[in-house]
Amino acid sequence: MKESPEFYSKVQIIGGVGSAALMDHDVVIDVKNKEVIAPESMDLPTMRPNGSRRDLDVLVLSSSTAEIEAVEHLIDHTVKGELDPSVFGLKKEGPLKKQMLSPIFGFAAIRTCLSDRYEVSNETELLLTPYSSQLRISRDGGRFGMVKSLFPLAVPIDPESLETWVLTVGDSSIPIPNPAMSIINYTNRSISGIRPKDKSKVERLASNVFTKAPELREWAIHGPGSSQVYLGELLKSLTPNKNHCDVFGVGNLYSRMPRSTLAEHESFMVKDLSHEDKCRILAVAAMKADMLSFAESNKHISAFFQKFIERRVDSIVKNK
Repeated sequence: MKESPEFYSKVQIIGGVGSAALMDHDVVIDVKNKEVIAPESMDLPTMRPNGSRRDLDVLVLSSSTAEIEAVEHLIDHTVKGELDPSVFGLKKEGPLKKQMLSPIFGFAAIRTCLSDRYEVSNETELLLTPYSSQLRISRDGGRFGMVKSLFPLAVPIDPESLETWVLTVGDSSIPIPNPAMSIINYTNRSISGIRPKDKSKVERLASNVFTKAPELREWAIHGPGSSQVYLGELLKSLTPNKNHCDVFGVGNLYSRMPRSTLAEHESFMVKDLSHEDKCRILAVAAMKADMLSFAESNKHISAFFQKFIERRVDSIVKNK
């Protein structure tokens, strides 16, 4: 990919080739220059063993529909049907407000099983109250911030955590997230936490990255990535008896919470509900986590979903 510096700063390839590079024994992680250098011999098949095309997940660091569609057009032209691309950007706060306005029986809240990054204004007071220090000032004087949310939980996003790195493979340069963010994204993408099929991959990924660049572990748990690491830890409280892996080695920092405690946590999105209603919402979230974990653990269900269903329910997968 040979695009302008502006393109690289706004686009990141999530997972896929980036994860493959970071698991390679010979990869070089240059923290100072924000570069990952993979061996030229590295190869990533375009097809999964089950016969479905591999995904190409592309994050556009913008909420502009025009910019997201421009990247989508470029990706479609580049991959030419060899991969199954999914291009998504920062979300505006509309879907988030729908979840919060009907948090118990609303369709927007009930169907949410995956996280997203949202731009939020000061009008979303219920969500922003605990995060006032994370607000920034926009050019027109309005206050706004970013959160990563998976209903009913949300945490602020430190803008530095979204800085783009470059993956170099031979003559090719590919924009990717900070390697620590590549790991963090696996931990809080799904309401069930790290998917069973990804567990060994994420453990290998974390082991290789933090061995080669131990400062990135500190960046994750004490620096710009910390709030999003915490979101992954909070999600574990929905299914506290599961065998959750601890890829950051923070088990001594965070303990699983009972629902009664999580209901009153500052990251719980809807704060003006009764305690009983908050616990009901968490009970539904825990049920979704259990059901999704079961489906993700069954290779036949997972393969069928990837091959025949996933793109047909795109609006649900993308929280539209």
